[in-house]
Order: sequence, then C-alpha cells, then structure tokens
Amino acid sequence: MKHSFYSLLLFAFFISCNTQGDSVKTDTNTIKPPSTVREVVGIGEILPEQDIIQLSSPVNGIVRKIYKNENDSVSVGTPILELDHQLEDAKTEQLHSEMNTQSAQITADKAAVGEYEAKYSNAVSEVQRLKRLLAKGAETQQAVDDASTNVKSFASNRKRLLENVEVSRNKLEETKAAFQSAKIEQRQKIIVSPVNGKILELPILIGGAVNTQESLAQIQPVGKTIAVCEIDELYASKIYVGQNAFIRNVGSPDTLSTGTVYFTFSFLKKKSLFTDQSGEKEDRRVRTIKILLDKPDKLLLNARIECVIAVADNINK
Repeated sequence: MKHSFYSLLLFAFFISCNTQGDSVKTDTNTIKPPSTVREVVGIGEILPEQDIIQLSSPVNGIVRKIYKNENDSVSVGTPILELDHQLEDAKTEQLHSEMNTQSAQITADKAAVGEYEAKYSNAVSEVQRLKRLLAKGAETQQAVDDASTNVKSFASNRKRLLENVEVSRNKLEETKAAFQSAKIEQRQKIIVSPVNGKILELPILIGGAVNTQESLAQIQPVGKTIAVCEIDELYASKIYVGQNAFIRNVGSPDTLSTGTVYFTFSFLKKKSLFTDQSGEKEDRRVRTIKILLDKPDKLLLNARIECVIAVADNINK
C-alpha cells in the first residue's frame, strides 16, 4: 500500500513537469518579433499654402463704409472698407490751398524781380551817360553820384526780391511734401486687400472702431491648399519628401483627400497644434511636415485632421 502511494506521487510529479514544459514552450512560440512600421500618423490642420492673411489697419479709426463681404473674392488693391477721414480731407484741402497761394507768391516775386532788373539796367545806363557828360563838362559830379546811388539801391532791392523768390520756392516744396504726406494719411483710411484671394472673415461693422493692434479681416490667398502635420519624434526620421499620404477626420477611416509630402522641417520642436487638448503629452517633440493635397475642394480650412504617411517604401533608406 505504501509502495503504491509513492508510485502515484512520482507519476503526478512527472505529469506536472511535462505540463509546465509544454506551457513554457507554448508561451515561447507565441512571442513575435516587432512588426515593421508601414504608416505613420500625425495630427494636423488644413491651411492655404501661403497661410491665412490677418488683415490689419495701419491707422486707428471708425468704419465709415464696407465694400466687401465674407466669401467675396478680392484682388490686390481692392478696397475692403473705409475709415472716417474728414480730418485728413480738411488737411489736404488746406495744404492744397497753401500750395496755390505760394505758387502765386512766387509769380509775384518773380514779376517784382523783373521790374527791378529793368530799373537796375536803366540806372546803370543813366550812370554811364552822366559820366560821359561829366567828362565833357556838361554834367555835375553830384548828378553822377546820385545816379550811382540809385544803381546800388536797385541792385539791393533786386537781390532781396531774388531771395524772396527762393524762400517762396522752399516753402512751396515743404508744403508739397506735407501735402503728399497728408494724401498718404488719407489713403491709409481706405483698407485694401494685399493679395488676390477670398475674404474668410470680416466681423467689423459700420461705426465700429478699428485699431492697429487687432486683425479686422482674414483673407485666404489664391493658391494651393495643404495639410500641416506634426509627427512624433519617435517616427520623425521615417518621413521624406515625396512620400504618399492621405487625410482623414480624427478617428475616422474614411479618406478625405490624398496628397504628397513636399516639405519637412529639419529640426524637432515642441507641439504647437492643438496643445490645448487635455491628455496630450506636451513634453514630446515633433517634426512639422507639409502635404500638398490632390483634392482639397471639400476640406474646411483650420479643420483638425489626421495625416497618414506611407513609409513602407522607405524602410531601407
């Protein structure tokens, strides 16, 4: 009986060892090597290639007229809105009037110079005539001296009038410069588009205040639409120009557009897109890339999207 007990115990021990060995073997067989990365996903947004223009005013003012609306197309120099410019109008009118007055003054001064030049020329001729008579004894020295004094007087007045002409000319040039400056100030009250494009947002109203520190409109420049994406530093070295990519909504498998990587930053930086999202690892660094989209017509600007880049073709690089 005792012998049978020990036999059963030994048999159970061998069964247990074999089971553990099979378990270890099975676990070892289920361990697989890391799979090759074929796609890299990054978070990004849809933007114009030239980025969205934040239009500001070069001067402060109150909106007087609005010429364009949101979604309107604009060209370079197209007026978008006009600020009140009554003071600038009054200033330019005043300076224009001053220019006319100074031009008239120059004309008058030149006429006076011409008059005294004639008197001076006659006085010089009179002195010469009297000197000839004096030499013949037909005139007195006093008459010659008086005539010479007249010549000096006319010469002095002529010089003074010439100086007046020069002063008037300088004043006119200064006024012209002030007039041009006033015209620039007047033109700055009309806010125009700096690019060819489309107005995305124009929240200002007539009577509203505009200042130089705030954006008063957003303009989408004419050009291509791109996706700007941030790739985590773990996969940053796998991205190359020319790789194929596609865009999809976050969490959706549906493709919104295909595209090609055409620009990659040569450095890593902190996250800048959507860092206000809770749970994001802001201490991670990323590489910014740009993807040129094939069919961007239905994509919304500033939309948050996922950029999926096919990196399988570059595994051996």
